[in-house]
Amino acid sequence: MRTLFLNPPAYENFDGGAGSRYQATREVWSFWYPTWLCYPAGMIENSRVLDAPPEGLNQAQTVEVAKEYDFVVLHTSTPSVKLDAQTAELIKEKNPDCRIAFVGGQATAEPEKTLQISEAIDIVARKEFDYSMKEVAEGWDWQDIRGISYR
Repeated sequence: MRTLFLNPPAYENFDGGAGSRYQATREVWSFWYPTWLCYPAGMIENSRVLDAPPEGLNQAQTVEVAKEYDFVVLHTSTPSVKLDAQTAELIKEKNPDCRIAFVGGQATAEPEKTLQISEAIDIVARKEFDYSMKEVAEGWDWQDIRGISYR
């Protein structure tokens, strides 16, 4: 599957890149590359990492990129999960066959609640997601993949 690892656009002044998405606001305008998404991307041939906040991409621009992929792994957090779910819904509107996984602290802490936020979310990865996302991208049966919840 063509796979995109996405650090999606966030609310204005919300942290979008300093190593995680859980900080409420940015005090320093330097962005760390999203290494937590790069590790699994490095295991999947021809995958891409899109770090929308430092690229200055808004939601519409991000969706235009994401709609071209079969599988989108979207990093979320509790403060951003509703906006991230809206981004997932917009991707699904443009590409209904796209599979979308949510990863990160929110997904790990509340996998079932995260799945219930939107029908656009197909998979929630619990805890470490490197290998589970690789296995999804390789087309494994979801029931055989450890560490995910799915619809």
